[in-house]
Amino acid sequence: MKLTDRVIGFLSTYAPRSRRIFRRRPSTRQKSPMDNVPDELLLHILHLAANDHVNHPIATSILSHVCSRWRMVALSNGILWGRIVLTFPVSPHHLAYVVACLERSGTYPLDIFLDFRDPAWNWVEDAHSFRWQEMEPIMRLFLVHVMRWRQFDLLADTWSPIFTFLWYTRHVKAAPALETLALSRCNLYLAAQGHSFHPVALRQPLPFFGGILLPSLRSVSLIGVHIDWEQPSLRNLSELQLKFHARDVMPTLSQFEAIFHSSPRLSHLAIFGWGPIFDNSRTIPNAGHLRLQYLQRLSFGFLDIPYSLQLLSLFDFPSLSELVLEDISRVVNPGDLQDGSSFIQWLSSTPSSLSSAIRPPNRLPMHQLRKLEIHNVRCSEPTFASFLRRLISLKRLGLFDVANDLLSLLIPQNDLEFLCPQLDELHCQDMDGEAVLTVVASRSRAGPVSPMRNVVVEFVRQASPSPFSPLYTRLVDAGIEVHGRNGSESSGSQSS
Repeated sequence: MKLTDRVIGFLSTYAPRSRRIFRRRPSTRQKSPMDNVPDELLLHILHLAANDHVNHPIATSILSHVCSRWRMVALSNGILWGRIVLTFPVSPHHLAYVVACLERSGTYPLDIFLDFRDPAWNWVEDAHSFRWQEMEPIMRLFLVHVMRWRQFDLLADTWSPIFTFLWYTRHVKAAPALETLALSRCNLYLAAQGHSFHPVALRQPLPFFGGILLPSLRSVSLIGVHIDWEQPSLRNLSELQLKFHARDVMPTLSQFEAIFHSSPRLSHLAIFGWGPIFDNSRTIPNAGHLRLQYLQRLSFGFLDIPYSLQLLSLFDFPSLSELVLEDISRVVNPGDLQDGSSFIQWLSSTPSSLSSAIRPPNRLPMHQLRKLEIHNVRCSEPTFASFLRRLISLKRLGLFDVANDLLSLLIPQNDLEFLCPQLDELHCQDMDGEAVLTVVASRSRAGPVSPMRNVVVEFVRQASPSPFSPLYTRLVDAGIEVHGRNGSESSGSQSS
């Protein structure tokens, strides 16, 4: 465990307790080793605890009430107050805390995280208790400090809070410090085939920050939103996510192309669901004309397979090294089990740079992929085997909710027939432990194949084998990490 993790864990456990002890017995408190820590080091420790992005961060207000010295250090250093988290339900006390943070942070950059999702929401748009009326005073508070925004994340169930954000930022003249922006309408069903954007009354597209140039903006995530794509302000990006939008409010093909022409150094791209609206009356451009020279990671969630193949054919990814594929049809339409064989077959048949020079240029270089994740894809074994056969440089493979039969394809058949020869990391979710053991054992014995050095079996929907079961013991003895909730004795005994 890293030292910073240990310090943050200690503060999480003892900071509230110390605050109570010091209040009751301030005159009899024993001198603590922390009293000898210089203010500069104490400030660094408090900053780590207040801005921990892996575990739950500790509120700066709690840290500032541990003792008088901690409070003095906290109040005199604005950097500790720059990360502001506001979640549903919002009370006057929470707004007062926001005001205090904005004041105490001084001139330091602001990282703002707003989560207004209601777990008890009944999926009726107009019935949500967090509306534009609740969002408006929050925007008024933050908008005064827009010049200091560095990161802004907004999650909502419905459209009105995000519409309010777009409405108030449309006249912003400058946001020079803004580096990361994420707007998420967490209603994935809007992306379903045949669904249209709602509510109709708020369908009018609003410009993204009025179309101004945001000089520091490098990462944008838009999930389930609707903006004026003609003035996107999406320029010079290195990361872009477009996920789960209603099909009828997506950009035209020319608007879609303009986004990528404006971000020539894009390195990470995620598209889940719909991309541009294809006009049947317009001739589709030549395949691969959208060349993203520096793109290294692509996450692609397909819903309508013919449309998805048409969309992918627009791009050329010469530097691609990481690929995430997900069939989102079951997420958008629960119970839908489509066969993704045609999609995987198309990927398997794309031209390779290893083939004849007279063939078209390589646009999806499967042969140079080093990391691959596959989620929820149903595919025939021969098609998947053909796909794996092209992954000659693959080092890490993640299989999430994929049939066990596809995992068995990684077992070497003989010295001449083995797939993914460089593979040494495997992450499986909700897959049969026996099948994983067989793959690991067989590849450790095969000479031409790299042995597995990092294997993880994770259980999310299924219960993991009991720690007392023979299967669990065999997995651990083979060096395989087992993650997930423990099941009963019977959950692991079936494979004993």
